[in-house]
Amino acid sequence: MLGNNSSPAKKEFSNQMPDEKVILILRKHWFVLAWPFFKGTLFVVIAALLPTIGKIGFYIFNSAFLTIVYLVWIVIWVNYLIYEYLNWYRDQYILTDRRVINIDQRSLFKRRVSEVELDKIQDVLHEINGVNATTFNFGNVIIYSAGSDKIELRDIPQPAAIQNLIFKLVKEATKNPPVTVDELVDFIKKQRI
Repeated sequence: MLGNNSSPAKKEFSNQMPDEKVILILRKHWFVLAWPFFKGTLFVVIAALLPTIGKIGFYIFNSAFLTIVYLVWIVIWVNYLIYEYLNWYRDQYILTDRRVINIDQRSLFKRRVSEVELDKIQDVLHEINGVNATTFNFGNVIIYSAGSDKIELRDIPQPAAIQNLIFKLVKEATKNPPVTVDELVDFIKKQRI
């Protein structure tokens, strides 16, 4: 139902609460990597084939400056491919039985983590924009919370199914929550007065 980008429910993450159960770990759809990988691979292949065309290889490898430029060009594009993949891989959306967590990897050394508790969620909607997103069934799920904040799960596979799953989790989290000790003490105090 939820495709290859979902992980088994037994996975754990760093700030998981002791009795919190992970329902789903999502990543952005693979299609998000299609253009960066096409572009990066194209430039690496062109650079690899360039020395085989006529006397270009002779000129490149007989000049120290051109050899360095050539090798730097290849290293830059290989690093670009690695960078794009790591950013995609480290972007995660985690659904648990208590909250939704958005781990947004903005660059190699910059990460933004936001979360909302399930009982604070007021509305959830999904959107699919464009031909590619419609064809490959990926889009955004936007979660609005009581604090007027929103969390956006961007470019995830099967956004309608994820929206329904979040609605189900919210319904389970908000039905008859257990009474805490503090609430019980307050209730007893009010009854005595």
